[in-house]
Amino acid sequence: MAGSLRASRIGSALLAMALVGAPLPSCAAGGGAARPQPGTQGWVTLPLPAGGQLNLLVVRPRGPARGVVVAFPWGAGDAGLLAGLVETYWDEAAPAAGYAVVGVEIYGPGLRESAPVVVPALLEWIEQHLAEAAGEIILTGASAGGIGVFHAALAMPERVAAILAMPGRYSGDASLEALAGVPVLLMVGEHDQRWVTGSESTAERLRAAGAQVTLDVVPGQGHVLRVPERMLLGWLEDARE
Repeated sequence: MAGSLRASRIGSALLAMALVGAPLPSCAAGGGAARPQPGTQGWVTLPLPAGGQLNLLVVRPRGPARGVVVAFPWGAGDAGLLAGLVETYWDEAAPAAGYAVVGVEIYGPGLRESAPVVVPALLEWIEQHLAEAAGEIILTGASAGGIGVFHAALAMPERVAAILAMPGRYSGDASLEALAGVPVLLMVGEHDQRWVTGSESTAERLRAAGAQVTLDVVPGQGHVLRVPERMLLGWLEDARE
């Protein structure tokens, strides 16, 4: 598990300056095609034990991975939305810094029921194919994926190094005490009021459970956040220290 989280590099004023000229996320621009790089692997089909399958979008670093970013997409969680999420936030800076990215084609809130099946299968794949980084898993998700990220975390709390929801919230009944000590960044646009409320409530529950929480209400933004990849990477680097 990551050590003590120092002050986040994504302070509101700094973030506001960094966002000037940030590209429009692919989901808001009509979707995007996945462009895995630099150690490209692309799409992987993972059979599930009880039948069915899970589609993963994998981007490898050029060398051994130092961590695995597991990403859950917006909306219905289909392949196009997953590709847009990975392309917007995770396909360049994270692999260049040595992180593998594993995007999961799944509807985030559905993990409330499916996590006991999906998460063990996902962890087994990571252990087989990214063994060197299997103990350093960073969970991230946006919107619906930012809901699912907490269900996934509660299904593997001992494996979670950090959580980044942008935006995200948890409204389940389960205790969050299993996430004590885990660094969590909750990002939400200031104009996305319903999600601001949900993020604030989630931050309170996580703090009460002992998690290390940073809540960033991003000035001037709405539901779909414009965030440079290098800013997210900076937070990940802080969370691992």
